[in-house]
Amino acid sequence: MYEKEIVAYMLKECGGLHPYYVSRIAALLDMEFLKEKGKKLTEFDYQKMQYGFYSTKIPEVINSLNVEKVEGENGKYMKLKDENMEIDLPGEIKSKINKILDEICDLSDDDINRKVIESPYYEKL
Repeated sequence: MYEKEIVAYMLKECGGLHPYYVSRIAALLDMEFLKEKGKKLTEFDYQKMQYGFYSTKIPEVINSLNVEKVEGENGKYMKLKDENMEIDLPGEIKSKINKILDEICDLSDDDINRKVIESPYYEKL
């Protein structure tokens, strides 16, 4: 599928992200596809718990990319070493990621997490 390209696109568009945000954005993307097409876009595994979730595959994808750990104001995050990297993703996927980024850009960590776990599609991930 497009897991590696999706994560690279997120990192590139945001100038780097903490894995927490990568997982939340990926979940929101998968839920958008569940809503519209009846199935997830990615093969990410979501281990759901009462107050959140984690994925074992997302860190694997991040580690497969050429990334560096950067210390920022809000802690450590992952950044693509090659910011000019070409990312081959269909326009529909890029558009959905950009829409999600716009929706969550001003939300707190708790609000982003809540947006995921309170979605009616959360249990279908």
